[in-house]
Amino acid sequence: MKAKHQEEYIEKITQEIKRAKKLSEVLKPKVFAPPGGWADKIVQGLKRGRSSKLKTSQLRKIFAEVKDICEKRIKGITQDETELYLLYPKLAYAQGRDLMPKNFYHLLVACLDKLKENADKEDFKMFEEFMTAIVAYNKQYE
Repeated sequence: MKAKHQEEYIEKITQEIKRAKKLSEVLKPKVFAPPGGWADKIVQGLKRGRSSKLKTSQLRKIFAEVKDICEKRIKGITQDETELYLLYPKLAYAQGRDLMPKNFYHLLVACLDKLKENADKEDFKMFEEFMTAIVAYNKQYE
């Protein structure tokens, strides 16, 4: 897949997420987890894209925060959305410093927007699993 097509693919996934009522409706393991699935193709697009490439350290940093937030929600430890809202400026900062491609930034913002709405434990669980798959494929392509 050429770089332009890979970037368009990430945009297509972002639009699907935006159109969905709930994040768990579109983030299904059978869609994002297998080789050739969303996570795999997203990472391929990020590795070969024309824009800035995603730095592994930046991805791990974001993943750690996402995992922490999701686990607290899944376990029912907190319903506070403060940590979720504070991810927006952190993502914007990373994108502004060219540590994260703009299309990946938009993908994550679309996911966060869905989590702010009427998300339940399943939405948080699927987002955590989606990010886990992205980190795993990123490691494979390093």
